[in-house]
Amino acid sequence: YYDVAAPLKVTAVKSFTKSLALQHLYHAWRLPRHPAFHDADFVYARNPVVAMSALRGGQRVFMDHYRPWGDQFPPLQPVFRRFMRDPKFLGLVVHSDFARRAYQRLGIPDEKIKVVHNGCSPNRMLPRLSKLDAREQLDLPRHRQIVTYTGRVNEKKGLEIILELADRIPDVLFVIAGSAGRGSIEKAAESKENVLVVPWQPPDAVAPYLYASDVLTIPPSSRPLLDVGNTVLPLKLFLYLAAGRAIFAGISPDTAEILEHDRNAWLVAAGNVSEAEQALRELLSDKERLKRLGEAARLQSDELTWQCRAAKIEEFIEDRLAAGGEGEATWSGTQCLGESLRWLRLGITTGRWVYKPRSPSVLTANARGGARVDQQA
Repeated sequence: YYDVAAPLKVTAVKSFTKSLALQHLYHAWRLPRHPAFHDADFVYARNPVVAMSALRGGQRVFMDHYRPWGDQFPPLQPVFRRFMRDPKFLGLVVHSDFARRAYQRLGIPDEKIKVVHNGCSPNRMLPRLSKLDAREQLDLPRHRQIVTYTGRVNEKKGLEIILELADRIPDVLFVIAGSAGRGSIEKAAESKENVLVVPWQPPDAVAPYLYASDVLTIPPSSRPLLDVGNTVLPLKLFLYLAAGRAIFAGISPDTAEILEHDRNAWLVAAGNVSEAEQALRELLSDKERLKRLGEAARLQSDELTWQCRAAKIEEFIEDRLAAGGEGEATWSGTQCLGESLRWLRLGITTGRWVYKPRSPSVLTANARGGARVDQQA
């Protein structure tokens, strides 16, 4: 699927349902009964239920994850705290420092947590194309400025802001690549002459759309991270960096670990369409800035590849296998109870069940002055 050549043996475990949640439970139940389970040196899991099942089966476990579950759903804090403090739970690899802080405050020892950012495969960006060559290949306008979004197309991604920007900046072509049907975003885009919706592309077909663009965008919206909760340092960001194009995005506590305003990206306060319009117009009007930001992004991507990530994880695994044991850290059950009650009240009264904790980090920013992450609010 990822076009990676490696000596991997993939063993399929059949599922009896298309429900992903039930699949996870079924696979977790089956895992300790699989012949390979007890022969393994350890289990490397991406799903908490699988990790807990492996621990109950007597295996040593590493977990690789991205969501700050304890922050978003406070009642889960004791569950994660209990299994991650098991002596056989050797380590947690998280994709961002934003997520690390969520587990750290549960009392998970620092030595058990490692931040290793995601990356991209350089091969996915080959062959490298000039802007004009990419546009000719895709039959896009040669001289019109193009702002592109790639990824899943739905109302959870903050794309309504991109559609509003299209109304406000009609001379720019906005390309939205990744449609899987005719949802609300696709329907809203149909009446806009300067919005092109492209179907979902196979991995090797994405790069030309990136190279054809003047600007690549992650919609400047806080909804994917704070309201929906399942998008933390999105994978598209790493492909954007590798493309060497200017990145336009909202200021966010997760992407702040990678993006810096006016160094490798052009950032704006999330959720404010008027400020986003002004910032995007300013960016598109400055060819030298577009070039400078793109070059800085491309340079940074050299250290953000899957190969680099694998090497860091391997080093972490070797260190933890040699160390083992369990350290000490603090956690407040009283604070957990208070957050759980606030989470329940907010869910019942607003219907929003992804909690926004007060303590781990609050992002304050000025659209022109960059971003600052305060450890305590």
